[in-house]
Amino acid sequence: MEQHPVPQHISSYQFRLVGDMTVRQFGFLAGGCIIGLILYATPLVPIIKWPLVALAVFLGFAMAFMPIQERPLDKWIVAFIKAIFSPTQFVWERQAKEPDIFKTGYKKVVFQKKAAPPPNKKQLREYLSTLPTESQSQLDQQEENFIKKSLNMFQLTKMPANMAQPTEKIPPIRQPFQPITKPETTFKPKISYPQKTSTPKRKPFVLPKQPAQPRKPTVEAKFSPELPFPQAPTQPNTLVGMVLDLEGKIIENAIIEIRNTQGIPVRALKTNKLGQFRSVTPLDNGQYEIEAEKEGYQFDIIKTNLTGAIVEPLEIRTKGKIHEPAQNT
Repeated sequence: MEQHPVPQHISSYQFRLVGDMTVRQFGFLAGGCIIGLILYATPLVPIIKWPLVALAVFLGFAMAFMPIQERPLDKWIVAFIKAIFSPTQFVWERQAKEPDIFKTGYKKVVFQKKAAPPPNKKQLREYLSTLPTESQSQLDQQEENFIKKSLNMFQLTKMPANMAQPTEKIPPIRQPFQPITKPETTFKPKISYPQKTSTPKRKPFVLPKQPAQPRKPTVEAKFSPELPFPQAPTQPNTLVGMVLDLEGKIIENAIIEIRNTQGIPVRALKTNKLGQFRSVTPLDNGQYEIEAEKEGYQFDIIKTNLTGAIVEPLEIRTKGKIHEPAQNT
């Protein structure tokens, strides 16, 4: 038995005309050739006629022997035409529906309920008499006794006849209401006004004048391109430098303060473990003062003038160490 690949239409048998060519394929091939002969016989310009003849013959051959995804070419052409001319957008419009009761020739259907037949009491008695009579169980007896006891608890007891009836009390005579009159008194509230007290005026507190501290001397900045920096400054008006002592040793964690001509701080930097400092953003053109601070060291105020050029590394050296007086223990 011949096995067929799935999916494949095997329910109908197609007649083979020549080899594996069916009658349907022969019809497409012959139709393409006939259309090519008709176009060849027309008095058209050869530039137009020969491409049309070749297209007709090739189309007939393709529809007969060149399926696309196991579907014949003619089915693809039919599906393409349907997809173009069939609607691709559907619009729903609400329409008023006329009730059936207003339509002509409407007949109202009334469903009548059938009356139940009257019960036959004779048959009911006969059925009940056939049921077996069982004796009352012990649980039913206990339940019935409990219900009787609970009902007896809520029943009202009758009063005996020989019990003395309560004597009727004569209601007291009510006197007409007389309003209580009080002597009219006038109430005058006592108002106490705060007494004015004279408080002595305080003299304004004036800070004692402190003697003006002597300003540190300023020295010109010393630039040294030989300082060990991994990367020289490439932007103008950016300050980089190192802080050293008199012996050329590195001073770390020193505070570097840069001030403008008005004495306002514009940058505050701190040296790293190698004694280096760097300003990331460039400064404006002008004169600046640079002051270094480190506990136990003395520094001069350095002045420099920035003109928009690249500044070489700055070398800051101490004037010396501060000698603190020894404490007596």
